[in-house]
Amino acid sequence: MIKDTPNTLLRVLHYPPLTGNEEAGAIRAAAHEDINLLTILPAANEAGLQVKCQDGSWLDVPSDFGNLIINIGDMLQEASNGYFPSTTHRVINPSGEANSRSRISLPLFLHPRSEVKLSEKHTQASYLLERLQELGVK
Repeated sequence: MIKDTPNTLLRVLHYPPLTGNEEAGAIRAAAHEDINLLTILPAANEAGLQVKCQDGSWLDVPSDFGNLIINIGDMLQEASNGYFPSTTHRVINPSGEANSRSRISLPLFLHPRSEVKLSEKHTQASYLLERLQELGVK
């Protein structure tokens, strides 16, 4: 499914220090799910990542050095017919001394090869195109 895939993407995400002019209750990255199969994420250098629990509450993900976080993406949800639901997550603003420090995150977005059949309805390529169109990116 993933052997020799050209679709996998590593991103470097930089969240700069806060300026002090942020709106009350503002967050750094709104709640979302990733489109890909799996997201493999070494723990960031600063806290802030949260995952949504089944009861709707938010759980802080530890940012301990050496931790590896694995999020299920929409493609795995599609391929498993919902058995493995996508991980809803967000990044909140830091408080205290952490608000003066940058946060660096290095997510690896693992995608299957384009021709891989995820479901009766979709290959990886058709699913990705549909989702990008829904988001207005393509």
